[in-house]
Amino acid sequence: MIQLIVSDLDGTLLNSDQQITKRTIRAIKQLQRKGVRLLINTEMNYFDTQQILETYDLQCDIACFGGSCIFDSYGKQLHASYIPSERIPEMLRIFGSCRTFYEIHSANGLCILGSKTGYKNYLKNEVIPSIKKEFPSLKIESDTYIQNRIIHAHFYDNSRLLLDENPQIIKISTQSPDVEKLNILTNTLHTQVPDFAVSSHSPYRLDVTAVNALKGAAVNFYTSLYDISLRNTMIIGYSENDYSMLGLPYIESIAMGNSADIIKDICLHHTASNDDDGAAIVFEQVLSQQ
Repeated sequence: MIQLIVSDLDGTLLNSDQQITKRTIRAIKQLQRKGVRLLINTEMNYFDTQQILETYDLQCDIACFGGSCIFDSYGKQLHASYIPSERIPEMLRIFGSCRTFYEIHSANGLCILGSKTGYKNYLKNEVIPSIKKEFPSLKIESDTYIQNRIIHAHFYDNSRLLLDENPQIIKISTQSPDVEKLNILTNTLHTQVPDFAVSSHSPYRLDVTAVNALKGAAVNFYTSLYDISLRNTMIIGYSENDYSMLGLPYIESIAMGNSADIIKDICLHHTASNDDDGAAIVFEQVLSQQ
């Protein structure tokens, strides 16, 4: 019997309009009432993920930053994989050499090395255009989005002060509509810091985390913490960054209809796409067997 469902968010629970359908919400809540745990395992940060879930009155545990951090449904941090602080300056120099603005995500929140004006320009000229390229049908209110990001950011004039106050760095990320620039940065990071995980699940986004910060590692930690067998665990996803969790032994692995071929090949079962309630169909099947 399934005790735990681990689900990706973007491209799995969220459809192309970045919405969770009523059918999916209803199935999730029915599963939770029956005692089935739900763990959202996403590349997104905790703040954005929690905002999405609150919109739909959903409450569950969250693994964010690609498995780097795990929080319970009350916001208590259960686990984190940090980038060694002594390696941060090296990586920041690489980002700088590629003329790339970046965000630093720490245990204390979002950190920006630079001014509010510089960060605002980055959000306006690179982040928002990259979001619109990736999600053409998504409606985004630029001024509100920028203001929310600035409000939740901590600004620093130099890296030494930033690291003194924020030694626990979870992820360094950047977004841009300039795919060629991100490809150059990706190749440089792979060459100069090969002992870190460089994720580019979107052509318009790049994330650097500790090498053990993988979705699969997060699932292993979570199931051990709550003494849940992998044989009683179902995992659903669609993209290559879900490979480490969908490839775990013994689990019931589900590939969304919109999955990459590499994901479809390793999964035991397939469902419909995220635009055709693929996740809801799976959840309803689990409910029928409870």
